Amino acid sequence: MDGLTRAKRDLEDGNVRKARDRLKGLVVTHPHDIEVRGLLAEAYRQDRQWAEAGRWGYLVGPAATEEERSAFEKHCAFGWYTRITKSRLRRLLRVDDLTLIADEAGLELLAELPHKRNPDRSDGPFTAIGRRLAIVRSKLAHR
Repeated sequence: MDGLTRAKRDLEDGNVRKARDRLKGLVVTHPHDIEVRGLLAEAYRQDRQWAEAGRWGYLVGPAATEEERSAFEKHCAFGWYTRITKSRLRRLLRVDDLTLIADEAGLELLAELPHKRNPDRSDGPFTAIGRRLAIVRSKLAHR
């Protein structure tokens, strides 16, 4: 019995933690397998970890809902950055080529990626000036 079959059986039996551990190992060994990513998203969904479910189903249309994708973007992908870069997304999704795991909806997400901005962080000229002034003030205060 291979690892994928065992993970499916663990999910059916309600042993989500064991299934997640098996599936994480399978993602490392088979990073382009969309079925493994979808099952890992389902395992996190059963544990009510929406951000992680969105992470593993981010570029695979039916594997994650819009709410899960936005939870992933908010909690993991953006961080304090203003944008999600493809290199950051490759590291978070543990894959070298994002287009190999993306379906049509995922390719659309990748196309609009440069235009997505962090909703929790405003990025305008006044905000940038304020941040720069705070840096200068802290340098002057800690001389």
